[in-house]
Formats: sequence, C-alpha cells, structure tokens
Amino acid sequence: MVTRISSTFASLRRKGIAAYIPYVCVGDPSIDFSKKLIHNLINAGADILEIGIPFSDPIADGPLVQGAMMRSLANGFKMKHLFELVSDVRVFENNKPIVVMSYLNPIIQFGIERFCELASQAGVDGLLLVDLPLEESEEIDKIVRSNDLDIIRIIAPTSGDERIDRLLENSSGFVYVVSVAGVTGPREKLPQTVFSFLKTVKARSRVPVVLGFGISGPDQVALAVKAGADGIVEGSNLIKLYNSLGKSDSSLPILASHVRELKSAMVLSETNAQGI
Repeated sequence: MVTRISSTFASLRRKGIAAYIPYVCVGDPSIDFSKKLIHNLINAGADILEIGIPFSDPIADGPLVQGAMMRSLANGFKMKHLFELVSDVRVFENNKPIVVMSYLNPIIQFGIERFCELASQAGVDGLLLVDLPLEESEEIDKIVRSNDLDIIRIIAPTSGDERIDRLLENSSGFVYVVSVAGVTGPREKLPQTVFSFLKTVKARSRVPVVLGFGISGPDQVALAVKAGADGIVEGSNLIKLYNSLGKSDSSLPILASHVRELKSAMVLSETNAQGI
C-alpha cells in the first residue's frame, strides 16, 4: 500500500536526497510555539515530522529532550493537544508524513485503541513506541495497523543479526537506527562503528533506514547519508538551538537557516539513490 511515508521516501530517492526529520516535543514551551516551529520547519524543507509526546520518566532521553518534556508537562500538556496540533498541520500541509514518538505509558493511560483511532483521524502516519519490546508488541501492533498507521521500530547498535532481522520483519514505514547506545543528545563526533552498522541494517532492510541520536551538524549528516541512511532525525540538537535563541518568534528564521544547512548535506550516494 502506498502511504505518505512510502511515497515521500520514493520521491526523495528520485531526487537523490535523504529525508530531514526534525523531532518536536509537543507543547515545549507552549502549544503555540510548537505550531509556529512546525510551520517554520516545513517551510524550511523538513520532509517528515516526528512529534514527541512528553512523559515524566523518559529513560531513553538525555537532558535536552527531558527538559523539553518537563516544560511541556509543566505547562499543562494533554493528549488532545497532540491531535489538535496534527489537525492544524494538516490544514496547510497534507503530503508530508507525521510520525508520533512516545513512551508506552502515556498511550496506555489514554487508551491504545482510542489513541490510534484519533491519531489516524487527525492525520498521523506512523507510531514509534520507544520502550515497547518486540516480544510484547503483537496485540498493540494489531491495533496500530488496523488504524492504517505504520509501526516504526528502533534498532540499536547492540542488536545481533537475528534480532535485527526480526525487527525489520515487523517494521513498516521505516526503521530508526540509533547511532549510539545510551540516551539522546548531540555528540561532537559519532563512533565510526555506527556507519558500518548502518550499512549492515541497510543491506538487510526492505524499508527505508533513518539514523538518529547524536546528530549535530552537516558533517555527521553527510557521513550518515554516505553510509546508506535514507533519512536523518534531528532532535536534541534542534532543542539546544532553539533554547539558546530564547524560543521566540525571532528565532524562527535562524532555525530555518539551520535546516537548510543540514539539508545541503543530504545528497544520496549513487547506490543509495537507486533504492532499497
């Protein structure tokens, strides 16, 4: 089935470029700023949006994402704000995919069936549950898929071949390879092993492969794309940047310039541009 996610990656591959995927924690520091930030990121060239649901115990995230989540929760985030935000985006942008990234607890508390139904109605395309073990995901997977949402898995550098194959077999939309073991957060340099690992996953995958965790500049982006990444997720580094700029409307043009700089490094290698 052709989806917004599959058609976006196919279109980008024809153009010879990888996908820029910014992570935005909904409600940090306000719903209004999240809306303005997303509009700005799309206008600057974001290809896919990854919207994060705040959670009080984000064990996979470093200080920057944790801070964003705490600010959102302190300012009164409710799940309805996510659906309202996605619906707002769909008013002016109906082609770019939207993926929701969340810990399992907030969605279970809300009700998994209700969440998936409302997310799909609002215009969400995929769901990435950070702490849902593959071994315990069968029932949730059925609910997610029954609402026409892709299930995106995380593949860590510590994964063995058998586990990689199982994760790939049970993924749709794309898979998310994390660059380092540990929590999110920008790194000045990524370990060389991540690029060989990325190539390994890419060679086995039937869906696009994106890289996240630690991305902080165009040089890292260029290396990742050269190694086979079909897309790059930028989260903590983006939060760090808008924190330093004061999270005001005046910061938006600077953020747009930053996005364009990263996108300039996203030219696919000839092999990668030929497809999966």
